Amino acid sequence: MIEKEELWRAAKLINGDHAVEEVFRRLEDRFVEDWKGSAPENEQKRMEAYYMVRAISAVKSELTALASEPDILHFNKRLRKA
Repeated sequence: MIEKEELWRAAKLINGDHAVEEVFRRLEDRFVEDWKGSAPENEQKRMEAYYMVRAISAVKSELTALASEPDILHFNKRLRKA
């Protein structure tokens, strides 16, 4: 099992990595273009593109949350001491 500190460090590295950001941007752009270029009656393709954009957003949010977790824990400990 991965130690929490190791997981947090990895999340921070991934979250701030320019190549990862570029991959997410390209994927999101591709799916938005798929949605824009799809025929209005092609609901399946439009929904798939929408769900993919939402999935990318969820992954990015989860990475940010995981990378921020130690800072939040540290802040909460300081609040309890005050």
